[in-house]
Amino acid sequence: MGFRHIPSTQLKAEHAAQQSYFQTVCALRTPPKTLVTSLWTTQILERKKRSMLRFIRRFAALLLMRTVKFFYHDCKVFNAKFNRKFRNKATILEVHDGDLVFPDGAYAIFLIFQPNDFPWYVRNALCALKENGINVFAVVNHRLSQERLCELKAHSSRILIRDNSGFDIGGYRDATLFLHQSAKPKRVIYLNDSVYFFKDGLSDLMKRLSQSDRDIVGSFENWEFNYHIQSFCFSVSDHVFNSEKFVEFWHDYLPVNSRLWAINRGEIGLSRVMVPVARSIETIYDPNKLRAGLNDLPNDNLVAMNSCLPRGLRIRAEEFKNTPKTVLVDDFCTQITVRSQIHTGGFLYTKFLQCPMMKRDLFYRLQFGIYEIEQHLMDIGDNTHINDILTDMRKKWPGNHLPLLKRLLFNIGII
Repeated sequence: MGFRHIPSTQLKAEHAAQQSYFQTVCALRTPPKTLVTSLWTTQILERKKRSMLRFIRRFAALLLMRTVKFFYHDCKVFNAKFNRKFRNKATILEVHDGDLVFPDGAYAIFLIFQPNDFPWYVRNALCALKENGINVFAVVNHRLSQERLCELKAHSSRILIRDNSGFDIGGYRDATLFLHQSAKPKRVIYLNDSVYFFKDGLSDLMKRLSQSDRDIVGSFENWEFNYHIQSFCFSVSDHVFNSEKFVEFWHDYLPVNSRLWAINRGEIGLSRVMVPVARSIETIYDPNKLRAGLNDLPNDNLVAMNSCLPRGLRIRAEEFKNTPKTVLVDDFCTQITVRSQIHTGGFLYTKFLQCPMMKRDLFYRLQFGIYEIEQHLMDIGDNTHINDILTDMRKKWPGNHLPLLKRLLFNIGII
């Protein structure tokens, strides 16, 4: 069989088609240098654009936060300094003698902010102080009706009505300076109503605060950023109360209506002054005192205790499977010390050490959910005031549900 003759023109056409196909495949597999360079440049520009947008967002957020801080914190500091220097405005509005005076030298400066009425937890504290023969120096940061004034007089040796300058720490200042000039206390307890006071164990706590021979007795301490005795419940001896540095601190303290100022310059500043003066310090509730109770729990019950820690501090579920109990107990105690211990370990201290106090802002500060708090209250057996507590918390809302401006103030720590 002979070969078929193919015209030269057809061969040239087929050869050209094959070359075109080969060039197309090569172009798809290996992009031209200019195309690679273009893609590379585009990716760099996109990365720079995203980076710039992140920087702009962060800068805008920082600028917004700093602006809010300027108007709602810095301006208040400036105003307080101006008032002290040029106006000398009095913060104490009224002084009243109370009807309940004890001969002993134990006093309690009790800061109260309850514009509507005196709730059950304030009455519980007043009754516990009375049971222990402690003179109550009530400091009320608002006006009182005649009826409410008479009610408070029956539980107090003296009442100071003031204008809420500097919040609780400002009230402590006025009462300390007033008491220092008018009496010679052997021991002074500092209390405020930022906590719920439960009846069980409260009288024993007040007795311990008023009769201790330690120069400082704190219910709780805080190691988060700067060590300090938490100011909602502590006591000092006459050695500390009459010391020059202690009195000088209160005389110089500037009352500013900012939570940031009250914590940093007030609560932390006070500890920096009085701790070096003290010859002995005692903390009533600390994590090591929880170890015995936690070690005695069966493993299943120890797992259940994890819900007593705030959200964000709870131990991961898988760690309970292969971790020795002693290590888990160490983890519990470590987590409690991360922040304010009445927030992080309050339910554990109540369960194992019968602590009669619970912070009122657990829900507001996003430590626990409302139903978790309800369950813990039922677990510790105090069903009397559950509805009152939950209603109080719901009225205040959690911090992340506040309107925009208040949420910014909340995130900064001003409220």
